[in-house]
Amino acid sequence: MSSELKSDSKIILASSSTIRKKILEDSGIKFDTVSPEVDEDDLKKSLSKKNIKEFCLALAKAKALEVSNREKKAYVIGSDQICVYKNEIFSKPLTKENCYKTLSKLSGNSHYQNCGISICKEGKEIWSHYAQATLTMKSLSDKEIKDYIDEDEPFMACGAYRFESLGKNLFVSTKGEETTIQGLTLNPIIDFLNSEKALII
Repeated sequence: MSSELKSDSKIILASSSTIRKKILEDSGIKFDTVSPEVDEDDLKKSLSKKNIKEFCLALAKAKALEVSNREKKAYVIGSDQICVYKNEIFSKPLTKENCYKTLSKLSGNSHYQNCGISICKEGKEIWSHYAQATLTMKSLSDKEIKDYIDEDEPFMACGAYRFESLGKNLFVSTKGEETTIQGLTLNPIIDFLNSEKALII
């Protein structure tokens, strides 16, 4: 699907994520990126009693709102992703050791990738969306886990795998949109921006 921005519209992705940027680029949407100045650790602590859906949506909204308050006229897209297995939330692993611990738990089991999206304009949220994908991982040996980590280096990936890269090969089945698994559910965003006449397909 190819989309072209109208001359009187502006879209901003409130993220520094390379995969989210690539998802939008591959769709043909013209946009800018601005990193939100949000302390995610503090936000997550304050939202800890919310359910997963509320948690994702609140984080996405916080990111979009922060940028929207600086870029009032733009449609600002914020997104957040939460990986959950048996009520345990997996953040970005950052280290080989954490990657190994996470993948050892997910090996042979099903888990969920949860994606919350918020679009803000004029410093107000005008749309939000939540999506969930279910993934069942192969039973992996210690060597397979270590070899994957060394090859794909998923240190910044939610769930300790890069699905857009070699991580896709770790699974026996997935249910849900691939862009949900990657952290930015695309089709509902395009549908909303079209409804706003912000895009030409």
